[in-house]
Amino acid sequence: MARWARLWLWLGCALATLHAAASEDKKKTPSDSEMSEYKQDFLDFDLNKDNQIDAQEVRSQFKGDLDPKELHQFFIDVDKDNTGTVTLQEYIDYAITLQ
Repeated sequence: MARWARLWLWLGCALATLHAAASEDKKKTPSDSEMSEYKQDFLDFDLNKDNQIDAQEVRSQFKGDLDPKELHQFFIDVDKDNTGTVTLQEYIDYAITLQ
């Protein structure tokens, strides 16, 4: 499955998954393979290579096929420090909740 398609699926189910994950007491540990995949996905979205993903980078990867509400919800769920960007660690923490 294309990396952008995986993120699209993640965006679509983020809210339900995060609510379910919040009820779990322990965090899942990703395999080395999963960690590599998460890092590569992040790098693919970080178009300007500043080690952050912003809304414009996500929008450009989806070429306009992304509901603005879903994009907004993604940043609410993932951007834990409310900077308007997603760091690699924030992205990995989010991806782990989707396992």
